[in-house]
Amino acid sequence: MSNPPRRRIVGILVLLGCLFGLVVWFGSLAPAPEVGAYPGSEELGTDYDAWVGDQVSLTGTVTDTDPLTINAKYGAGEQVRLRVTNAAVDAQLGDSLSVYGVAEPAQTIRSLNAYTVPPANYLYMYAVSFLAGLWVLGRIVRSWRLDETWSLVPRETPLGIRDIVPRPNHTEDRDA
Repeated sequence: MSNPPRRRIVGILVLLGCLFGLVVWFGSLAPAPEVGAYPGSEELGTDYDAWVGDQVSLTGTVTDTDPLTINAKYGAGEQVRLRVTNAAVDAQLGDSLSVYGVAEPAQTIRSLNAYTVPPANYLYMYAVSFLAGLWVLGRIVRSWRLDETWSLVPRETPLGIRDIVPRPNHTEDRDA
């Protein structure tokens, strides 16, 4: 039994609404260290003293290396400046430092584990992801088609490059 296109579109919209709702709901959950959801930059930026002595996990940009200092963003473009101790990493200015540790007094995080990510790695990640997305889109267009009920069905013969890009028509007189 095939679904009419209207029911299929309504179903897709309901599923997208549920997905959006779950994302918003998950983002509103409070920290729960017992299940691995440690306070981060949002909690430390709004009320640092409430989390002193607790385990925290956050990521920030390295702004100084002696002492190791990061700026972590929270809220609407606000930043909290934190000093990181006991981090066994070779951090450079501008690196992204992810740190798991204990919040100490005076805006200090005692690191239990930390690692850095150079800014160039993000460019590489986005470039590779973009190219992979284009490759997958090309595979879908080449091997699948939409039928009259807006369902994806396999093509009987995959499209070739000649089917997608038309051949130029040469109207030159070869005898001239």
